[in-house]
Amino acid sequence: MSLDGITTQLLAEELDSALSNSRIDKIFQPDKYTIVLHLRSNAGVKKLLISFSPSCARVGLCSSARENPLVPPSFCMLLRKYMSGARITSITNPGCERIVEINVSTTDELYDSQNYRLIIELMGRYSNCILVNGSDKILDSAIHVDFDISRVREVMPARIYSYPPKQEKLTPQEAMKLCDDNRLPIKDDEIMRPSDKALLNSILGLSPLIASQLCIKADIDTRTAIKNLSDFDRENLIKVTSSFLKSFIKREYSPFIYSSSDDTPIEYSAFELVGFPKEKRFSTISECIEEFYSVKDSNIVLENSKQRLIQIVFNALSHANKKDEIHKADYANGQKASKFKLYGDLILCNAHQIQPKSTSITCIDYISDSQDGPIEISIPLDPALSASDNAQEYYRKFRKAKRKLELSEIYLEEDRKTIEYLRSLKAAIVGASSKEDIDAVEEEIVSVSGLSSIKDKRSTESKVKVNPNTSVGMAKSGKASSRALRVAAQRAKELQRITNKKNEEHNKTSNYREFTSSDGYTILCGRNNIQNDALTFKVSNKKDWWFHVKGAPGTHVLLKSNPNDSMPSDVAILEAAQIAAFFSKSIIIEERLSKDGTKPGIIRAEIDYCPVSHVKKIPKAKPGMVIYEGYYSIVVEAKLPQSS
Repeated sequence: MSLDGITTQLLAEELDSALSNSRIDKIFQPDKYTIVLHLRSNAGVKKLLISFSPSCARVGLCSSARENPLVPPSFCMLLRKYMSGARITSITNPGCERIVEINVSTTDELYDSQNYRLIIELMGRYSNCILVNGSDKILDSAIHVDFDISRVREVMPARIYSYPPKQEKLTPQEAMKLCDDNRLPIKDDEIMRPSDKALLNSILGLSPLIASQLCIKADIDTRTAIKNLSDFDRENLIKVTSSFLKSFIKREYSPFIYSSSDDTPIEYSAFELVGFPKEKRFSTISECIEEFYSVKDSNIVLENSKQRLIQIVFNALSHANKKDEIHKADYANGQKASKFKLYGDLILCNAHQIQPKSTSITCIDYISDSQDGPIEISIPLDPALSASDNAQEYYRKFRKAKRKLELSEIYLEEDRKTIEYLRSLKAAIVGASSKEDIDAVEEEIVSVSGLSSIKDKRSTESKVKVNPNTSVGMAKSGKASSRALRVAAQRAKELQRITNKKNEEHNKTSNYREFTSSDGYTILCGRNNIQNDALTFKVSNKKDWWFHVKGAPGTHVLLKSNPNDSMPSDVAILEAAQIAAFFSKSIIIEERLSKDGTKPGIIRAEIDYCPVSHVKKIPKAKPGMVIYEGYYSIVVEAKLPQSS
């Protein structure tokens, strides 16, 4: 859920108590919608995260570090100019609005005292972060809103800042007085609306979730209009609403995160909610928000990374498919080679019949073996050429078509392998469920596939931070160094290269997905094609069993056998096959969509499995490409396995 006005006011009070008189030490902007302030006080260093993202706008203390860009955005530089070294005097909220104001005081270059306000508007897609001076003039904002975007309120540099238009609603204190008088805190023009909508539109700072919860706690159908409520329902709703407002006014609240039965966070609230399988209590709203969005943010980052890699692979796949179409056309043209040779032979055999400047010749095809008798063929001729030259022209076309046929057969096989490999990459990306999965696939794309669209951050950093001792032939001063220094640098560079290569290979071939079957067997699964190869040909032993989806790209799954077992248990085989199907489900769905155009509900797949000794590496093939024989097959449902 997004922050509502009531929770925002409570949060501002918490932050004011915790951060007042703190000094702003550092300011970072990790992305377009996020500001992180490093604050120093007697209590130590704290990080204040300010997010004005349309999907998850919030303010709160955070503990996790974020990666910052090499070049800070312009808004970050502006904040550093005016707020670095400033002290926070207060953090306020203008009366149950979704706005947090950080008031700071600092001195300028003339040692004059200056006051600034960093205003964070937490309003969904209208969220923004605005810096204003002591005269309420906007210095700048993270997102500029001009007259073309909003005719109600401009947010641009040099404009006077004004709050968003006020909502004509009852404040919590006014609503509380009505409840004390045994009256529903509902505006007169809202009595025809459903109960939850009427509460939402009548009480300032209320969220749709809280309004709905008030009706649920009062045992009222949210769809029932206020006007149609019975006296008993009215009394219950007044009682529940009064209790909620009293808790807010007296600041009696306990933040909770509410989760599904599988521990997926669903909602968070400063007040107790009902109707959720699991709940977790926190001491502060800031802690509650941080944990709630830590899962959400990781999912968003993971999804963004997946989409970025999918786009890279999709572009490469589109290019490979276009090449495949071109080579198929070349193959079709190459099959005309025999016809061109026949035309050349027939022209030479019937050269005496060809008149000068003839445009065609009709002759009998003596090669074809037809039961209906001889077949006559009409052969086009170039009237500017002699019979011999026309024959030679057809022989030239024959040689060209024959060469095209031979090459297109080779290219088509390469295209098939490339497309299959790229589809396996796509399956690995779609099946990625953690940062380790994404890192493994990205490492493979950079090192093996030749796709240069990914920017290697480590190489970028190495360009920025150059160690002069590793520059052969150059001393720190930039002058030519001695022979001994050059030789030492060469040795150090070679040693570093070997070390980096070993570390790289270790990173590529370790950290497999690992699962345990219901009866205790270990099941390993590769995160990318490099790991698939290592898993199949290095980690396994001859008694282990290998699983793969039939006739499609997919991950390699290894079922580790027990020393005394000639054959794994049926349960272990079933669960290993389900894992293989699960991490190949994107390819399965894609193939079914191409066949019947409908997305399957329950995904089932045919999985081949055999002893590892029956799997062979295709010579000179890309990682993950194998052939196998002597296998069994089983049809299973693609299920999410339970991690050990």
